[in-house]
Amino acid sequence: MPSSVDPTKEILKNEAPYIRGKVWGGSSSLNAMIYMRGQAKEYNDWAAQGPEYKIWDWDHCLEAFNAVENNSRKNPDEKFKEFHGFNGLLPVQDSQNGIYDIMSGLIDAAKNLGIPYNDDFNGERQNGVGIYQFTIKDGRRCSLAESYLKDALKKIELHPDPKYDSFGKVTAVDVRSFAHVLNIIWDEKNKEENIAIGVRYFCNGIVREAFIAPKGEVILCGGAINSPQILMLSGIGPKENLESNNIKVRKELPVGRNLLDHPGCGIVAKSTPNAILHWSNGCEIGIIHKANGEGKIPCKDDFFDESPDLQIIATPYQDGCLNPSIELYMKKHNKFDGILLVPFLNIPSSVGYLELGSNNPFDQPKIYLNFFEKSDDLYRMISSLKLCREILKQPPLSTVYDVKEIGINDEFGQWCTNGDDMSDEDWERFLMSKTTSFHPCGTVKMAPESQDGVVNHRLQVYGTKNLRVVDASIFPYIPSGNTNAPTAMVAWRASRLIIEDYIGKC
Repeated sequence: MPSSVDPTKEILKNEAPYIRGKVWGGSSSLNAMIYMRGQAKEYNDWAAQGPEYKIWDWDHCLEAFNAVENNSRKNPDEKFKEFHGFNGLLPVQDSQNGIYDIMSGLIDAAKNLGIPYNDDFNGERQNGVGIYQFTIKDGRRCSLAESYLKDALKKIELHPDPKYDSFGKVTAVDVRSFAHVLNIIWDEKNKEENIAIGVRYFCNGIVREAFIAPKGEVILCGGAINSPQILMLSGIGPKENLESNNIKVRKELPVGRNLLDHPGCGIVAKSTPNAILHWSNGCEIGIIHKANGEGKIPCKDDFFDESPDLQIIATPYQDGCLNPSIELYMKKHNKFDGILLVPFLNIPSSVGYLELGSNNPFDQPKIYLNFFEKSDDLYRMISSLKLCREILKQPPLSTVYDVKEIGINDEFGQWCTNGDDMSDEDWERFLMSKTTSFHPCGTVKMAPESQDGVVNHRLQVYGTKNLRVVDASIFPYIPSGNTNAPTAMVAWRASRLIIEDYIGKC
């Protein structure tokens, strides 16, 4: 692709693995457990798409966030209580065993640069440095499967069984593991409308079918990759892509477009030996700030800007963290003690897309992330990476813990073309080779159909009946933070809409 720094040159953009949550609880079963909602403005932007979208404004979303959350912070003040829930099924808590001394040193280093402390990233403001809250209970990860699905599995319904003149027990939720959805089943008797009546899926070597109950629905919750893929395999999507894969077009919609994500790229630093002694919550510290659009180190005004767009996630090194610089270091020294700073672009301008590569449900779709297609994304990431280097130079990191970056300009990584200074071209090469991401969303956009929407404000797919999508794919704009909490919020809102619509059918 053309270089953003020097458009006369080309830059090589590497492929990257894309993480999928194909397990009970989806990505909540394998994420970093950070509980982050994003900023109120983003949800108000969701609501600004039309009067019917008011149900997605910040006040309504805050109600849903609080309904889901069961926060266990000790002695919360009144301001904290205003923004949090304490009776939901999803446990949210502070670190129960504190943080490493070196991570406390990181907070002090950030403060030395003028970054304000923030004890609640989900409160009145998001900017600052602080300790995350996590979706953890009793020292263990608590996924949405643990908190919600297992609770639903306990519920038993009694149905009359005339054969035995008694009642039969039926669980309210029937979960099929190792099941791969092939496509939606449509009512072929009705040629005028696209009425969903079930799904076809592959399980234990057999193609099976599942049908909805009277007045029921098909609800796709496959995530930002799988939900659009299922829709396209079922004839809902871009006409050209569907026809090129020999799929009958039932409704032409921009399915798979609007792929949004938070690109991230890390800097590694070694520390004094034995600074990291045991397992931790992982991503312990956050530094959320406004980036400089010209790629310069942010100034104090940027740190106090309450519309931040960058999130630096700081974590102690843990075994299994695959980083080429660390791997080379450990080959030489056998052990690595240190920290990782990973800036994520929370409000990207660049937009990607995905499309079918074939009509085989077992083939992966083609994914085009388009990271840094817009030059302002690149320069804002460079700004945050430069800030990371400055933080590592501050006491007590540089003094007490002898923290030194590795993999920038040494035997473990060579990126500088002119001494120790990284030029913007150097940073661009660095970013293109090391960028990763974990927060895909937006591919089944909730918006008016005239504004490239795929689902309406009630998450129903345009041009169909009995078909709804409930997952991160419906986000019209990406929240400025980790996407697990917003996905749970959407699910709670959707549950209310589903109940309302069901009652309306009765």
